[in-house]
Amino acid sequence: MSTKLKKYFSILALIGLSYGAYWFFYNSHWGVAIDTERFWDYSFQPKETTSFSAVNWEESEKEIIPSKENKSQNLIFQTKFTLEDYTKIIEGLIEYNFRYSAKILINGVEFADVNRTLISPSLDNHKIKINEYWRPRKVKLDHAFLIQHLKNGENTITLIIYNVEDVKSINSSKKQLSFLTKGQSNSLKSNFEIEKPKNYFSESKLPILKINTNNNFIPDEPKIKASLNIINNSSEVNNFLDTSIFYNIKIERRGNTSQTFAKKSYSFNVYDPDYKKTPTPLLNLPSSVKWVLYGPYADKSLIRNALTYSIYTQMGNYAPRTQFIDLIINDNYQGIYVLTEKIQISANHLNIQPLKTNKNDSSQLDGGYILEIDRSEWKSIYPPKEDTSAIPVSYAVYAPKKKKISPTIQRIIKDQYNDFEKHIYENDSIYNYVDINSFIDYLILTEFTKNIDGYCLSTFLYNKNIKNQVPKFYIGPIWDYNFSLGLTDYHKGYNPEGYVYNSNKYIPFWWKILLNDKKFKSKLEARYFELRKTTLSINNINKTIDSLAKLCKSSSELNFSKWTVLNSADFWPNYYIGKNYDDEIKYLKSWIKKRTKFLDNDILAKNRKGVLYFEIAIRNDNEWMKKIKKKAKEKNVSIDEMIDIDAKYMAKKE
Repeated sequence: MSTKLKKYFSILALIGLSYGAYWFFYNSHWGVAIDTERFWDYSFQPKETTSFSAVNWEESEKEIIPSKENKSQNLIFQTKFTLEDYTKIIEGLIEYNFRYSAKILINGVEFADVNRTLISPSLDNHKIKINEYWRPRKVKLDHAFLIQHLKNGENTITLIIYNVEDVKSINSSKKQLSFLTKGQSNSLKSNFEIEKPKNYFSESKLPILKINTNNNFIPDEPKIKASLNIINNSSEVNNFLDTSIFYNIKIERRGNTSQTFAKKSYSFNVYDPDYKKTPTPLLNLPSSVKWVLYGPYADKSLIRNALTYSIYTQMGNYAPRTQFIDLIINDNYQGIYVLTEKIQISANHLNIQPLKTNKNDSSQLDGGYILEIDRSEWKSIYPPKEDTSAIPVSYAVYAPKKKKISPTIQRIIKDQYNDFEKHIYENDSIYNYVDINSFIDYLILTEFTKNIDGYCLSTFLYNKNIKNQVPKFYIGPIWDYNFSLGLTDYHKGYNPEGYVYNSNKYIPFWWKILLNDKKFKSKLEARYFELRKTTLSINNINKTIDSLAKLCKSSSELNFSKWTVLNSADFWPNYYIGKNYDDEIKYLKSWIKKRTKFLDNDILAKNRKGVLYFEIAIRNDNEWMKKIKKKAKEKNVSIDEMIDIDAKYMAKKE
């Protein structure tokens, strides 16, 4: 090697060594001060305790199981870490279990109070990072706070877990504190655990709703102020940074069972600039004050509610209209949601005259009201106590709100409901009090979907006019069918055979009486027969499923990267566990086909397979229909005539 070449390599080596030394001593990098293997000291303390200097700390390498007494206390975690030069700290990151609502203290000073339901920003330049929901919560500790409250030598970090009642067991480790620091002066362990997300969100073929709560968590109630921006371009793709339409809203979490799910659902109202409620059209849906953002979670097809509402509408009834959207809250992607009209009385929704009252004269009443059957405070008086065949219905007035009507009007409504039940129970002029068509359609839909919550939960009735001497009740609108269509592993919801109306004592007694009434049974069979030729035909159902699934398909991958519920073993309350989104749609179609076969046999062929049964069988069999079309052409008759000929022939063979 020549002298010049040696000199050249020596210079390169010196430059590399200098660069490496600069990087080592001056470059910023992440390092771990407390790793996930560290066991923290802990103590249960009364909620009002604010000083922990005199606490008797405990240690445990096992999971901590809170006692009944502990459930009403705070769980305090504390440990120490050492810094050699705190001035080199740029920022920090504390990671802990996502289930905790926690206050974070550094050297006794509170940095943050992070409710477990708080949705924190996840921006990365012009994209949103999508992390699995179950990953540890990450809270950034900013430079201004750290430089003021850290010190050289020993420091203390404290976590106050204040939702112990929500947690079955707690691990005293599995928490990590990291710092972004300049150089190596603090001797922190190199941190290779900070992973880049596998997925990012920036655009969607669905409309995008962006909600900002100003760093407040969304409570169960009451509603809090927030802003809503909607992006719905005329082009095929929406970007979350595109121009949007702004609305003032108030929002809260909603639901009963769904409150236990990781993916929350919400209800919100729209307000004008002065924060007065104002009916507002959103996307392609008509004006409304009240809206729901339903988050499909256990329903991995994502479409059960929208599908059921669509079918009920095709049957000629009013059902809440829906729009699939991608939801962002506080710059954090939340997945596919269903924007849904809330049930309400208006010209755009349940189109009956609203209830009008006169404060000075309670006899001056006009208009209608809605009742809801659910876990409600009012109890019906039928059946009488001596009749144990069914449990009296729990119900309440839904619209108008109870607080807006006087005790006198509430009494009138209760009396009308009791009158309705009395005439059914005594089998006396039933159809003066029951709208037979709405009751038949509700029963057909509820049994077609095998909605295990049907009849006794989220079930609505309405009386069009309170002043009518004979109160006539209609059933509807429908609501909440997310646990239907073969989803659940309990109450035999998975079984395509059997009925809901006779499954438990909480089902209102009226259904068994109606189903033993000749007029009701006759109209039920005729209506079911007509629907199976049209709305409830397999071809129409599959077409509706395909159209809804197509809307969700493009965003489904990102939704399920946020909520990793696909192919998840032992996932409550699901009976079927599909490996992917397509599997879930295939299962839905397969279950419906089996369900309609059971209903056809039971409703149309209870005693024998007659003409009606075979007509439906022919119309819902694609191969049979091909033969029918061919024979109709050969015989020069219409397809309907050919179906009738074949159906009569098959029935005669029976």
